[in-house]
Amino acid sequence: MRVAVTEGPPHLVGGLAEALLERGDEVVLLERVPHAAPPGVERRHWDPLAGLIDGPGLSDVDAAINMFGSPMTGRWSPAVKEELRGSRATGTLSVVSMLDPDGRCQRLLTLSSTRFYADAGAEPRTGDSPRGSGFLAQAIGMWEAAARHSPVPTALLRTPAILAQGQGYLARREHGLRGRVGTGRQYVPWIHLTDWVNAVVLLLGDRTEGPLNIVAPADTTEAEFVATWARVQRRRVPLPVPDWVMRARFGADAAQELWWASARAVPQHLLDVGFAYRYPDLESALAQAAGPASAQG
Repeated sequence: MRVAVTEGPPHLVGGLAEALLERGDEVVLLERVPHAAPPGVERRHWDPLAGLIDGPGLSDVDAAINMFGSPMTGRWSPAVKEELRGSRATGTLSVVSMLDPDGRCQRLLTLSSTRFYADAGAEPRTGDSPRGSGFLAQAIGMWEAAARHSPVPTALLRTPAILAQGQGYLARREHGLRGRVGTGRQYVPWIHLTDWVNAVVLLLGDRTEGPLNIVAPADTTEAEFVATWARVQRRRVPLPVPDWVMRARFGADAAQELWWASARAVPQHLLDVGFAYRYPDLESALAQAAGPASAQG
């Protein structure tokens, strides 16, 4: 299979490219400027704002994976909010506009987020569950609406916190957020990078359409996450992070939607197809991604 992958979070793009190459696929990386990539990846310039892809565009690939968009983390100024709303929708429409219902490319996977559900409490959420009401949930709804214009079978990858060595979610929490945030009762959906990559590769050959939760099967609350992380690293459980610190650092809206909100996301489709998780429980995932504190340097 020949697969186009847009630029996006480096650990996700790199992990996907390596997995696809390892199984014998060809990878075309769509990028605005050159990024680090595994050997063997074909590079193709992409201008998502203009909706242009160099050369044959997507006419010579079998599938496309859209990962593009501004990071959701950090403090949300009005300008950042506008960028969040627009960047992923624009990038998605740029890819969608290059697809032909009768062309070679007949599969699109596009990155989304489990924050679509906003603060859903302890109620389990599947891809059919309703959207939340916060800013981020509404922005994600815009991104997904753009993908629904696709003329080929399309899946929306609702992705949670991804556990990877020194990258992403764990790297962000290492800097002052090792302790419990919020009440600790909120559910934190997560998945190990290896399982996320394997699930996405599986979905390239799956004709299922619509939103899919790409999460681990183990329900985990914030308090359980922090306690397990400390146990794996043989540390004491850190003191909770005061709410005022979170508001000062992120602002009230981002603190609520990124850290305090609860989403008990269920990977119903992956369970239905018998997906084999390598790291189905949090302890094994953190043991690989974080390891004992003495091994961290």
